[in-house]
Amino acid sequence: MKGTWKKMLSGTMIAAMLVSVLSGCGGQSKAGDSTPAKDGAKPAEKFKISMMYPLTGDAPKKSEAWKWMEDKFGVELDLQAVPANGYTEKIRLTVASGDLPDLMVWTAYPDPELRKYVEQGAFKELTDVIGNYSNIMETPEQAFENVKINKKIYSIPRPRPLQGNAVFIRKDWLDNLGLPIPKTTEEYADTAIKFTTMDPDQNGKPDTFGIAVAEGLSFLEQLWMAFDTGNVWREMEDGTLQHWDTTPGRKEALGWLADLYKKGALDKDFPVIKFTQVNEKFVAGKMGMVIGTGPTAYGQVVADIKKLNPKAEVIMIDPPVGPTGKFGTPQAAGFYGQWVINSKVSDEKLAKIMEVLDWQATQEALDYKRKGIEGVHYKMENGEIVLTDKYKEDGVINLVAHNKYNPYYTTPGAPKEVTQAQLDQWKNIETFGIPNPAVAALTPTMESKSADLDKYSLETFVKIVTGEQPLDTFDTFVEEWKKRGGEQITKEVNEWYKEQK
Repeated sequence: MKGTWKKMLSGTMIAAMLVSVLSGCGGQSKAGDSTPAKDGAKPAEKFKISMMYPLTGDAPKKSEAWKWMEDKFGVELDLQAVPANGYTEKIRLTVASGDLPDLMVWTAYPDPELRKYVEQGAFKELTDVIGNYSNIMETPEQAFENVKINKKIYSIPRPRPLQGNAVFIRKDWLDNLGLPIPKTTEEYADTAIKFTTMDPDQNGKPDTFGIAVAEGLSFLEQLWMAFDTGNVWREMEDGTLQHWDTTPGRKEALGWLADLYKKGALDKDFPVIKFTQVNEKFVAGKMGMVIGTGPTAYGQVVADIKKLNPKAEVIMIDPPVGPTGKFGTPQAAGFYGQWVINSKVSDEKLAKIMEVLDWQATQEALDYKRKGIEGVHYKMENGEIVLTDKYKEDGVINLVAHNKYNPYYTTPGAPKEVTQAQLDQWKNIETFGIPNPAVAALTPTMESKSADLDKYSLETFVKIVTGEQPLDTFDTFVEEWKKRGGEQITKEVNEWYKEQK
């Protein structure tokens, strides 16, 4: 497929160059360049571009940095950064209203709703467009393959490494209790219990617990891998696929969690804890381990926790090794969210939008995102970049919502020991990935039944973990899951899987 990818890139770019030559133009101008209008000619239209995307961290503010980007492209930017906690609901409400921004990040994947709106004509097809933008085309081919709908491209994936997980643990707590770094699920459980019962922060209060969990049983991805559930779908010994919610490993993992919950090693409020609250609790010193976080978040977490407790030490460790020796991190689709473009935008405006996104996929944009404007957001001291308070105040890091493909992300302005730890972790997990063999599958019954099945699974699993239902009800759950559409989904996914070989 790589040959096809290169052919697509070169073919579309050659076509664009021919158009430029035949029309007497010098090709697409660089971002920020402007060509004066000829005498009497109407100046180029200044487009207003509205962009909606999820926000984690400081919201971008209209400032020198915002204006710099507008001036660079000769546009007016309407950046709609929506807090990640409510972003899914915001997408639903926005699409239902029919008042779509020019482009927006669609986070759910794979998602029958996106397919439905694509087929209704809500979003632009980009198959013959993206090849003109060399920076976007640096995104790994697999990411574009994964977002195709009916073999066509309707979105631009925001590239991410295939593996992006890490386990955070309070090393100072381990030292306070004389504990080694845990390696196996058994050692993880023992550490979690002692983090709960032995006053690891030495404040004389029973106010800590071992392992972070949030609503949706999130932050446990690497735990499932340890119990050999597979990554959403597991290839069984006979070559068929089984959904991870129904595997024997899932039952064993739930029993492991239920035991820890009973012993107080999990936050009792986890069923209602929001995603972003996990980092808040970890930073506040209320929990000792986060199994399903990632190196991307490490720099900010370390900075935040040091403000509250300069003696705190957070390190990243390997994922737990399960009872049969299995371990790993779930391999992702190669992106987080995909840009979809409103089908109502004109071709001229589409070209400007693509120009902006293509720049956001450059090293220049990455550097800008990391430091902003010299003298305003950063200064140089002894050859080192030092960020000012205004960098955070202006939310510079979230002004640029697309990104260059960078498998080794490090936190802007972080100390060298932190960025080195991030680099080490990225390289450490490169071989740990467990792929989802059906990552791009979206079958008819999946479209109609998956949401209800996922809800049913989650409700059952939470009840098992909290002790509301005994572990043995898992077997009844599996049979009911199959009756509610799971069996048909499994059949369709296996048929899809055979077609891919």
